[in-house]
Amino acid sequence: VGKRKLESAMKQSAADYDFTVQWHPFLLRPDMPREGTPKAPATPDNPRVGARLKQAGSSVGIDFTGKCDRAPNTLWGHCLLQHVLETKGAGAQNELQEAIFRGYFTDGLYPDVDNLAALAARVGLDADEARAVLHSGQYEEAVTKEATGYSRGGVSGVPYFIVNGKPVFSGAQDSSAFVSAFKQLATDP
Repeated sequence: VGKRKLESAMKQSAADYDFTVQWHPFLLRPDMPREGTPKAPATPDNPRVGARLKQAGSSVGIDFTGKCDRAPNTLWGHCLLQHVLETKGAGAQNELQEAIFRGYFTDGLYPDVDNLAALAARVGLDADEARAVLHSGQYEEAVTKEATGYSRGGVSGVPYFIVNGKPVFSGAQDSSAFVSAFKQLATDP
């Protein structure tokens, strides 16, 4: 939801500013096992997606289904996103992040190596390269260190937005909050 609101604000402000979106790692559950943990079955009394989140998603074109039966460990996703940022750039990274969000929140795909490789292929990236990068573990230490740095720096949830290197706010703010932040930060030294 926050991503969609950011995109709306960027579209509204496109005549005034140039934008580049980069994704940085944050581990909501840093001790989560690699395979995740099972979620309780969805029932009418205990839906996996509450009415408020369902409505928030619907308002910006996201279908939060709750289909994935596990709470995720997101380290592999962050590692692949870092690799794509370094090798293909921020635009490709943003496309992959969108595919990962849709894969998990709408399609119910757990972000394991095979699903992440398939999602990479959906956005024109090499699935075999994605698999090889994730199996190598080459980004795990750096990604974990960066994510830990954000946690130690006071970030406690996502989404968390940084504009021009300055922390702005957390949460899925309305697009008008982003537009205001753009204006303020454009005039700050």
